[in-house]
Amino acid sequence: MYAEPTPTPVQAFAPDFSRRLRLILTTLAALIARRFLREPRLAALIVPLWSRLQRAARRFERLMGNLAAGRLPKPRKSGPGGPHRSVAAFPTGRGWLVRALGPEAAACATQLEALLAEPAAAELLLVAPTARRILRPIARMLAIGAFAPRPRPARAAPPGEPPPLGEVAFRSHGYTWYVVPTPPANPA
Repeated sequence: MYAEPTPTPVQAFAPDFSRRLRLILTTLAALIARRFLREPRLAALIVPLWSRLQRAARRFERLMGNLAAGRLPKPRKSGPGGPHRSVAAFPTGRGWLVRALGPEAAACATQLEALLAEPAAAELLLVAPTARRILRPIARMLAIGAFAPRPRPARAAPPGEPPPLGEVAFRSHGYTWYVVPTPPANPA
C-alpha cells in the first residue's frame, strides 16, 4: 500500500498541517450548523456537509500520520472518475458555501488558503496527491484559488466543418450568428 519514504521536511510538517486543517474544518462545520438551522431550504444540508467535512478531516489525519511515519501512499491508477454518490446532494458552483454563509465562511476560506500557500504545504501537496484529492471538493465549495480549474485549450474545429460565413455578430449557447455580406447586385 505504501511506496517510497517521505522527505524529512514533509514528515516534520505533516502533523501540524493536519492539526491546523482540522481546526479550520471544525470551525466551518460549526458555522454550517449554526447558520443553516436558520434557513429551512438549507437545513437539509447540515448533516451531509458535516459528514463530508469530518470524513475529509479524518482521511487527512490518517494520511498525515502515515506521512509523519515516513510512508507515502502508492500512486493510484486513474479509473472511472464518476461522481461520489453524496455529490449530488450539494449545490454546485464554485464558492457556493461562502455565498450561503457569508463573511465568516470567507474567513475560514482565507485561513485555509493561507495554510495551503505555505511552502511546506505546497511541497506536501506535491509529494502526496491524495491530499489534493481530499481537499479539492472543500476548496471548490469555498472558492479557494489553489485548486482553481486549469484553463482548457481551445477546441479545434472538427474536420470537414465549413469555414465561417463572415464576421461573428452574436454568440449564444449552441448558436453563432454571422454578419453575411450582401452579394453585389447583378446587372441584368
